[in-house]
Amino acid sequence: MFKELQDIGLSEKEAKVYAAALELGAATADQLAKQAKIVRSTTYVQLESLMKKGLMSTYEEGKKTFFAPESPELLKRLLIKQKEDIGSKERELTDVLPDLLRQFQSAGERPVVRFFMGKEGITSTREEVLKSKDKKTYTIFSYEHLRKLYSEKELDDYSDKRKALGIHSKGIHVHKPYFAKAGLDNLTERRFLPPETFPFSTIEITIFDDKTSIRSLEGTLFGMIIESKHIAAGMKTIFDFLWAHAQSPTQ
Repeated sequence: MFKELQDIGLSEKEAKVYAAALELGAATADQLAKQAKIVRSTTYVQLESLMKKGLMSTYEEGKKTFFAPESPELLKRLLIKQKEDIGSKERELTDVLPDLLRQFQSAGERPVVRFFMGKEGITSTREEVLKSKDKKTYTIFSYEHLRKLYSEKELDDYSDKRKALGIHSKGIHVHKPYFAKAGLDNLTERRFLPPETFPFSTIEITIFDDKTSIRSLEGTLFGMIIESKHIAAGMKTIFDFLWAHAQSPTQ
């Protein structure tokens, strides 16, 4: 019953001493220490604590001091006190919460980085892009490496889903034959950078809203999403620079 007594509010050693007392009845500290399997000096500390809680009492008989357990019904008082303490702490939190929130909000942006492992993790990051509130995404990718991870149908289905959601996509890729399959329309813009001058093939980057999604498409597969408007803005600046120097499908 140690765990149950601890759940109610006793410490581990208090629970051992009280359980020992319930088994022995009135007993000396030495007897309780032996039954609880803890040292005698520690037993005295726990007995003192249990007496303050009203769960143990003491009396003298001859030259010996005995300790007796009080009814377990008194454990209910621990729960009542815990409820009172929680109520008091809840009121204190309610009072201080507005100040804490003001401090939190004035501290500035706190970037959040989330990691996703394996193909399923990469898929999760791609699916999150489809939740873009701005309905605008900017991606640097290699169609060749995406095709090693996903079937052409899976890629087409993803593109169809994006378009159905009205999300505009600007993409820079490093696999020129992809031009023939780009499926350009009013929601899809593509430009090309030669892999010999821009060897960016095993990583895919997408910028959307205030987030930057980075995915490793070779070796250990993983994805990560960085939530930071400053990083997203910086990555968007890099994307715009590359876009300005990339080739359009008509070139």
